[in-house]
Amino acid sequence: MSETDPPRRPHQGASPTQLRLIRLSLLLPVVVFGGIVSVMVQRDPPRAPELARPLLMVNLAYLVGAMAGILYFQRRHAAEPDRQRRTTLNVVAWALGESTALFGAVHYLLVGSPVPYLVGLCMLVASFVLVPVRD
Repeated sequence: MSETDPPRRPHQGASPTQLRLIRLSLLLPVVVFGGIVSVMVQRDPPRAPELARPLLMVNLAYLVGAMAGILYFQRRHAAEPDRQRRTTLNVVAWALGESTALFGAVHYLLVGSPVPYLVGLCMLVASFVLVPVRD
């Protein structure tokens, strides 16, 4: 670094516009994957209907755990003064919501019931609402 180089500013975290793009990039693949799974389920019979009961139990446990995690990150996000840490908390909470929707889509593909996917999609939207982009 020479004397003529401008001083480096510490990284301040993602801008609100960047965070909104991240949210969109988390939502769109989940919706597209759900649409593809829906078409596949309508064409072919469910792939593993015998897994309906065990998958439902795992899915419920995962939903409860993910909701607890999202609520934890919501509290941390609300109390965090550092913008860079808030950005990290945003993305982690949203990723938890996305994972529930993806797990629900796989459940839909294997069993043929769209309910876990729709609940997971609602969980993703809830993570967007509970851990919002702060300007």
